Amino acid sequence: MAKKKFMLDEAEMDAILDEDISALDTGRSDQKILDIVRGSGRELTAAQDFYEIPVDLIDPFSMKGSSDFSRWSDEEVQNAVPTFRQYGGSFEPIIVRQKQGSDRFELIAGEQRLRVTRAAGAKTITARVIRNCSDSEALDIFALTNIQRRSTVISDQIYGWGLVVENHSNQGARSDLGAQDTLTAYIKGVQTSRSQVYRYLALRSLIPELLPALDEGKLSMRAGEKIAALTPEHQKTIMPHVHLISESIGAQLVELEKSGWDDNTAFEIVTGKKKSKRQNYDSSMRTAMLHARKYVAGHFNEACYKDLSTIIVDALEAWLEQHPDMRREK
Repeated sequence: MAKKKFMLDEAEMDAILDEDISALDTGRSDQKILDIVRGSGRELTAAQDFYEIPVDLIDPFSMKGSSDFSRWSDEEVQNAVPTFRQYGGSFEPIIVRQKQGSDRFELIAGEQRLRVTRAAGAKTITARVIRNCSDSEALDIFALTNIQRRSTVISDQIYGWGLVVENHSNQGARSDLGAQDTLTAYIKGVQTSRSQVYRYLALRSLIPELLPALDEGKLSMRAGEKIAALTPEHQKTIMPHVHLISESIGAQLVELEKSGWDDNTAFEIVTGKKKSKRQNYDSSMRTAMLHARKYVAGHFNEACYKDLSTIIVDALEAWLEQHPDMRREK
């Protein structure tokens, strides 16, 4: 382990934790998550210590997968620096575990606190070092601490609960939340409901482009559940009009997909209007031009680009010669 600068006593620890009044008063402190994940009946002082750790010895969490929770912008981090300096450090210690066979540490919880600390130019940060922390425990702590701190960001709830359920499914547990004592305890611990978590899990099938609509309130969760049942291709089709989709409209779109999807019918369901001939023409033309552009880029040498319009027109004329019934009358 890296050389310990000092170990905080109980009074010093209380002083640090008391700063984060809002988190403690509402039961959203990281300690609560540690109690839930590692067992509230265990003597945690034997499994964790508080240290001042050099910030350059802390590496990012390695088990995030292909996505991540929402992050503060660089501007938001800079805006938090004055408060950090006013109180002489982070309100609540971050959580880390020591990397096996190394003097470095892996961050489990507290990424934004660490970013602010680094932005403020501090060399060390107060951290809880969790001993004997398995990958499964680390993933649960990472997910649940973020879930409780981002309770109003729907996309973060979707990502977080997805991580938790996948973590326990990979251990051979059933995916039925009601059948898993551990997951049931987690749901109760972060003060949500099983039905709400099921909804978050269903929303994982939404295409990433639709998640901002959930966070911004343009799409309700119930309507989002219906849209999530559609194929990704059909979700993209209705994306420009997502702000118009209610739960009942979403249900109609699901029925349309079951009976045979049609873009024009979907447009009529969502907007209450029929597509004009001009709209159909514009949509078809955009699709055709997109395919033509991809074909040209993949098959034509750039040297012939200056003659491209002539080549295309000649090819279309040759096609019309073979299909005279498709030629529009002048």
